[in-house]
Amino acid sequence: MDDDTWWDLVNKLTEVQRELFEKKIPALIILEGCSGRVIGRVAGDLLNKLEPRGVKYTHFQPEDLFCPELSLRFLEATPAKGQLAVYDRGWYSHVAENLEGMSDERLENNINEINDFEKYLVYNGVLLVKLFLTAEPDKAETLADAFGPRHKKKSFLNDDYVDVNVYTGERMKRIIKKTDTPYAKWSMIDIEDPERTAYNSIYAITNALNHKLRYVPAPRDEEIPRIYDNPRKTVDLTLEAEDYDIKLKEYSKELINLQSKLAVSSRSLIVIFEGRDAAGKGGSIKRLAHALNPRGYVAKPIGVPTDDDSNHTYLWRFCKEMPCYGRITIFDRSWYGRMMVEPIEGFCTEDEYRRSAEEINWFEKILTDSGAVIIKFWMEISKEEQLFRFTKRLENPLKEWKITDEDWRNRAKWEIYDEYVDRMIESTNTPYAPWFVVESEQKKYGRLKVLKTVIDELKKALKIE
Repeated sequence: MDDDTWWDLVNKLTEVQRELFEKKIPALIILEGCSGRVIGRVAGDLLNKLEPRGVKYTHFQPEDLFCPELSLRFLEATPAKGQLAVYDRGWYSHVAENLEGMSDERLENNINEINDFEKYLVYNGVLLVKLFLTAEPDKAETLADAFGPRHKKKSFLNDDYVDVNVYTGERMKRIIKKTDTPYAKWSMIDIEDPERTAYNSIYAITNALNHKLRYVPAPRDEEIPRIYDNPRKTVDLTLEAEDYDIKLKEYSKELINLQSKLAVSSRSLIVIFEGRDAAGKGGSIKRLAHALNPRGYVAKPIGVPTDDDSNHTYLWRFCKEMPCYGRITIFDRSWYGRMMVEPIEGFCTEDEYRRSAEEINWFEKILTDSGAVIIKFWMEISKEEQLFRFTKRLENPLKEWKITDEDWRNRAKWEIYDEYVDRMIESTNTPYAPWFVVESEQKKYGRLKVLKTVIDELKKALKIE
């Protein structure tokens, strides 16, 4: 390639990067293919043509992504607004590395999850460009030799110790075909000499980004599907605890034993608490946490997003809180704010709200497929009981700080919240991440039910009779 041809392409790429920065649009480029040497060389040439201060490069070794915390690294590494991210391999390599012995049903499930993930990124404003660098299996090794030496041992600098036949085989072609969607199309790049391959790749990236800068996905106009049972409909707020102190000790002892078994398993636990103000979330979290070894859990309150959170897609900020195998994360409020307070208070658009159930269900499916047990609690109280608890807090100098103007504003919208809560449960009460409604009118009953539910769900997940 002559210098003028390269110069013209680099100028166009620079202009695209400048436009991304000025318009605060995130872009993600995924490089996949049958040779790590080729991908690494193309990634290096691309990075050399970009302004480095606006670029985020990540090299993934897919075989290392095996638990909920790590499987979400793909989402955690996504770019901020105005940033351009380059993935040197990604979720496609993760699937390819696990294709051996994978059933067709499981493969279809992986393909659906990939499409849901990419849809989530695109509809949340990320410009997504996908390149697959390919060659005929019998030529791939010879062509790759021109891109750099192959290490004698497998190294993160060179991931050529992959099965070329897998990355060029029929099942990978099937994956590419079914993930070549209108919102995330593939650019297939034939491997040639290093310079021609780099030029063709960067040319395809530049053109794709230019096109996507002028393409805005149409808003989703369908309603949130209400397809699951709603346990709120049969709630009984008259229930009271029996033998509270005895059962609290019994359940606490059982939980610490179960935590020991969880700690050496390939499972993790995510417990989510949602509910109205003063519904008993704090007291239940306290009893649950006190029953656990502090080395194995973290309790995470979710508040207003930081500036960094707001610069990324909605679910990004929750990735770093996910537990590794054997560990527990307890969320005091969660991503379900997108389905309640945000649409009610105008903190998200109608289009964002309409997509929320689908996106959350995908997110939780990724977690459970990676070994997480998800338990979601909705703490249920009556409007009268909430007023009583508000009043008691105001009368107690040690607790009056818990009552804010926002609590009273939310209370004034009780009926509105009722509708949003029902819609949330009826669209996300999935078999793999079900909702448990806790009758918390009587606090002690609610606390015991929380502990007993966690015990039962852990036993089920760990296959303990």
